[in-house]
Amino acid sequence: MPRLGFLLDPSKNSLFYLVLFMTFIVLGLTASEALSGRYSIIGSVASFLGLFVAFQSWKAADDASRNTEKALTQMQQLAEETRQLVERSTTVEEQIKAAVVTISDATRELYRGFQPILLAMRNFLEESKDSEYLALMTDSAAIGTFYARHHRPELNQREMRVLTDQIHDLLLARARDAREFYLATLAADTPAGSQHPTLDQYGRLHHFVQGVWQQFHPEAPVSGEIWEEHREEHLATLRQIEETFQTLSEHRQQRAAGLGPHQQVPVLPLQLFLRFDAEAHEPLRALVVFLGQYNLDRVADARAMQTTDPELVRAFISMFESLTSLDDNAAYQQLRREFPL
Repeated sequence: MPRLGFLLDPSKNSLFYLVLFMTFIVLGLTASEALSGRYSIIGSVASFLGLFVAFQSWKAADDASRNTEKALTQMQQLAEETRQLVERSTTVEEQIKAAVVTISDATRELYRGFQPILLAMRNFLEESKDSEYLALMTDSAAIGTFYARHHRPELNQREMRVLTDQIHDLLLARARDAREFYLATLAADTPAGSQHPTLDQYGRLHHFVQGVWQQFHPEAPVSGEIWEEHREEHLATLRQIEETFQTLSEHRQQRAAGLGPHQQVPVLPLQLFLRFDAEAHEPLRALVVFLGQYNLDRVADARAMQTTDPELVRAFISMFESLTSLDDNAAYQQLRREFPL
């Protein structure tokens, strides 16, 4: 809104108009003297009061106009701030949507069913050749064998045996060529001299195996013969991994740090296959099998996910380090400083 000039702006020229009014009074009095009282003092005062009232009305109208303009300006500022707030809220919402899309895009495959998951495990190990870091967390070193043999409905045993043998061979190959190799499993110890140990005396692996068995055979607990067969396969695989690690492996830094290939976990919330290879097109990769001690009721409907999202994979690596207590191991932490993931 254009502003008034000096003479028409009552906020700037009040003194000018006061002098003007006083001049009018003097002129009125002078005229009254000259006209022998025909123009009275009362008329002069009335003229002054009229001019003064007119001036005050004008000034009040100008102040109201100014206040209205100021209010309009404040309303415009408030509208602008509201618009900016809406834009920021929209931006945050778009960022959240983008994060969800990023995770969705990073999820390469979703697997349902035991055989597709075993195929994904085999492919993961096959593609992890010469990795800088390979960490696996599963129930048993004899990966997939217990499920394959005792799954209900029954699976094709010939196909399953070929598949689990391939996983076994690839596991030993990765124990040989990865710079760092870690396999974390549940404990399978049985007290020495216990011919018939109670349930609480068995290791954590037995509890897991029992839970899997009950899902397929709810009518009876797992027999001692079946448990011992699986336990021996697990221990035999661990011995082979240890031998490969000590005699044929490329784990100079890991061995120098005094870190063995086998770690034990007290709980198994899910199963993880984690890989880091700086020279790969996608350095970080994870295969997550949503099957653990807390959801054994979903054994018949096993699910898995593969992702290459760096932050998501690093979160799973942190979970692995925490469950195996490697994050409290000074030698391991020194390796991470020398070879960050």
